[in-house]
Amino acid sequence: MNVSNLIITLLLAFSNPICSQSQKLQTKTFYPKDSTVFNEQSDFDYSFGAKPYGKTTMIIRTSSRYGEFHFIFKKRTKKIEHFGGNYSDVYGTKADGTWGVVRKDYNEPFTLSNHNLYAFVLLSDHGGTIEKVKFQDFGNEVYWPEFDYPNCFVADENKDGIPEFYLTYNGESDGLDAKPYKQLVYTFTLKNKEFVKSKATAYFPAGNEEDHYYEEFDANWKALPVEIQRRSKAILNQNKSKNKD
Repeated sequence: MNVSNLIITLLLAFSNPICSQSQKLQTKTFYPKDSTVFNEQSDFDYSFGAKPYGKTTMIIRTSSRYGEFHFIFKKRTKKIEHFGGNYSDVYGTKADGTWGVVRKDYNEPFTLSNHNLYAFVLLSDHGGTIEKVKFQDFGNEVYWPEFDYPNCFVADENKDGIPEFYLTYNGESDGLDAKPYKQLVYTFTLKNKEFVKSKATAYFPAGNEEDHYYEEFDANWKALPVEIQRRSKAILNQNKSKNKD
């Protein structure tokens, strides 16, 4: 082998692992309107788990060198109540001096949804489809969790070829307790492909004078690579800026 061929061989030997490790993820998001297309391209139905978990609201399909993943978001509605849309009588002294209805105030309509949220990460490879992550948060009459869909996504912030799964949601509730905005990151290692959940939470004051905005980060979040921490924290910062008084 001449010198030039030897150099090319060495370059390929060292560059190929690097290129494959930093291979970009391929992601595609499917909403309910895309369910027919999804079903044509997938081994399972868009309505996955409809009976126990309710309606599928979004699926993110991610192809990586470690397999194909589906990040599935679901909402199971238990009860919907509609209020308002009517008028309330306001009593007082009328122009003629008598007591009676002086005006009618319109009550803006609003709806309360009692529902549960679910999310799954499924891994598909030659051995079939395996559930790797299950998230759930149950709502009730005074607590209404909602996904922040624009901030639910899959990324590879530290460029190691391993996808991270970002799940973000609001915990709106009745009363004066601080309202949590939670940012979860699901990651896995190559050793066993077991997922680890990391959590960052921002708390917004809701009426108590002594309350103030603050953030909490669990031990798993603090152990994340700095690039992933930075992306997660950016979501909290963006939401804080959007909700300034």
